[in-house]
Amino acid sequence: MAPVVFAALASVSMGLWVVFNKVAAGYVNQLLGAILLSVTAVAIGGTVFLLRGPPAAQLVTSPKGIIFVVLAGAAAFSMDFLSLTAYSRGLPITVGGPIIIGGSIAVATLLGFSLGEPATITKVIAIVLIVVGAALLARVA
Repeated sequence: MAPVVFAALASVSMGLWVVFNKVAAGYVNQLLGAILLSVTAVAIGGTVFLLRGPPAAQLVTSPKGIIFVVLAGAAAFSMDFLSLTAYSRGLPITVGGPIIIGGSIAVATLLGFSLGEPATITKVIAIVLIVVGAALLARVA
C-alpha cells in the first residue's frame, strides 16, 4: 500500500480523535482522560504487536529512535490533555478541531523544512493559508 494511503487513514483517525475528545471533555477530568487515552493506545498497540508475531513483531531499535518515540509520547500526552482542557472550557469543535489539526500541519511542515526537506512554493503557500485560517478561527473563539 502506498505511504500516502496510511497518511490519509491517519488523518481520519486524527479527525475522529478530535471529535471523541470534544465529546469526552464534558464528562471526564482532563488529566484522567489523557491517561486513559494513553492506556488505551498501549492496550491496542500491545494487542497488534502480539497478533502480528515474529518476524513482523521483531523489536529493532536504536537509542535515537527511542528518544524520539518518547518525545512523541510526551507530545501525544500534551495534545490529549490540552485539547481536553480547551474543549472542557467550551471551545467549539468547529474552532478547536481546525486549530489543532491546522496548527499541527504547520508545525510538522516547518520542522520538516528544518530537517532538510525541500521547501517548494506550493508548500509555503499552503502553510501560510493554514496559519491564516487557524488564526481566523482563533479570533472567533
